[in-house]
Amino acid sequence: MLELIGKSVSKGIAIGKIAFYSNNNQNVPQYEIEDPEKELERYEKAMTLAKAHLQTLYDEACRRVSKKESAIFRTHIMILEDSKFVDMVRHCITVKKWNTEFAVHSTASQLAEIFRQLEDDYLRQRYSDILDAANTLLEIMRPKARAYRNSRTEPVIMAASELLPSETLRFKKEMLLGFVTNNGSKNSHTAILARMMELPAVTHITESLAEFDGRIAVLDGQKGKLLIDPDNNTLALYKAQKSRCQREQQNLKRQLGLPCVTKNGRPVRLSAVLSDLEDIAAAENNEAQGIGLFRSEYAFINRKQPPSEEEQLEVYKTVIKPFHNTFTTICTANLSAGKGIGYLDLPQENNPAMGYKGIRVSLSNTELLKTQLSAIYRASAYGKVRIVLPMVNSVDEVEYVKRLTKEVKAALRLKGIACDSTVPLGVLIETPAAAVIADDLAKATDFLMIDTNSLTQTTLAMDRENPKLEYFYEPYHKAVLRLIRDVCRVNKPVSICGELACDTYMTPLLLALGAEELAVVPSKLLAVKAVIRETDTDTDTKLLSKLSTR
Repeated sequence: MLELIGKSVSKGIAIGKIAFYSNNNQNVPQYEIEDPEKELERYEKAMTLAKAHLQTLYDEACRRVSKKESAIFRTHIMILEDSKFVDMVRHCITVKKWNTEFAVHSTASQLAEIFRQLEDDYLRQRYSDILDAANTLLEIMRPKARAYRNSRTEPVIMAASELLPSETLRFKKEMLLGFVTNNGSKNSHTAILARMMELPAVTHITESLAEFDGRIAVLDGQKGKLLIDPDNNTLALYKAQKSRCQREQQNLKRQLGLPCVTKNGRPVRLSAVLSDLEDIAAAENNEAQGIGLFRSEYAFINRKQPPSEEEQLEVYKTVIKPFHNTFTTICTANLSAGKGIGYLDLPQENNPAMGYKGIRVSLSNTELLKTQLSAIYRASAYGKVRIVLPMVNSVDEVEYVKRLTKEVKAALRLKGIACDSTVPLGVLIETPAAAVIADDLAKATDFLMIDTNSLTQTTLAMDRENPKLEYFYEPYHKAVLRLIRDVCRVNKPVSICGELACDTYMTPLLLALGAEELAVVPSKLLAVKAVIRETDTDTDTKLLSKLSTR
């Protein structure tokens, strides 16, 4: 048995044969053409077919995952249509007289290398999108380059040097057991798709995977390992572990219908976090107590102009109606340069995660904010609504928004449009500055919400998507936990969202600190509920020792 060590990017266990996928588009032949005009015709025809293929992938991804994760294929269409990309390819064909395949390959490689050298991590990771979009073109022109045998009759562990999103979606889910690659990161599109499809995935395997094609293996997505030719004892252990995990999932279903209260009878509001409309059904099926956080930028991205008030109203109504008897908390659009908001003048930044974003953008575009507030207030006629403001660092920012809400409500009254004039207003605690002045922010608002992802990132001064910082990124850091504790001490309701809210190890501590609501992704609702029901907030304080006293 051979044990290969990598990094887990999606949990789970897979047992089966390895199928190695080789993308031969790296070996693109170069030759001189005699008729550039004829070659341009080939290019235009391939472009038309490639864009149609990407649209098909988008439609398929929407059925299998979510619109948010599927948007990558729309991005690929935009890359192929980009004037810089098109001009460079046409120059290679008409001036250098290169064949179309090599012109596309060379152009994509040059542009991808530019992105790979950028300091900003978000933009740097976009190099793979350029290569993936170009690969779609190359496969249209060179269909024999696909080395994967789609005729396999049994599910396999897919192995590759690196899998791009379009390649991942090409495989039928029922024929997949998991993914293992040499390259990639926890936040790559393929890793996200693997998690959405609930398949294990391991990356950063240093050994060549091609030589293991067809061999039996165990893919351990819990520990980030690949076991080649496991012995009988190892196979038995992993089969038992896989069965145990499946039983645990079935056991979680038993939480359905049970009240969300601690062992000592304290009720806890367990709500869902939504980034788009695709997870509403999952939130309902797992008995979310409302929507604890709806990230409304979903309605603002991948557009040529901002959404109208009527468009936003329809989105908010869609979220609110299934949970009309419980609160839906809508976060005003957390816009930034890294999210492709072309209709706003948002400059590129070296560190957009801590730059011009959130309430800072909203307060510089007050008409955009007032339109959103008007849509939210109108939507409040269809169910209970709360508004939360992102990236707030001062009471002045809150007071300015409160003045805008008065203007919005007055305008709706003049038009005779129904709304709830008492919609609660809160702030999202995302920075140490906001946490330190939480008592002042509490006096100006109706509730506070802690985004543990952003708070951890800003407290530790670490980009959580930077793979070089994975070892240093410590969500249980005492500084982060103390800030959460201090916010929970204010005399206002406190909700907690982010990865710590989904972390069942942290659930007893967050409840002991006084959190009244945990907002988690729909897939974690039942697991967190199970821990809540086993927690005694009067006596279970073993984790409080991590904070000490001062």
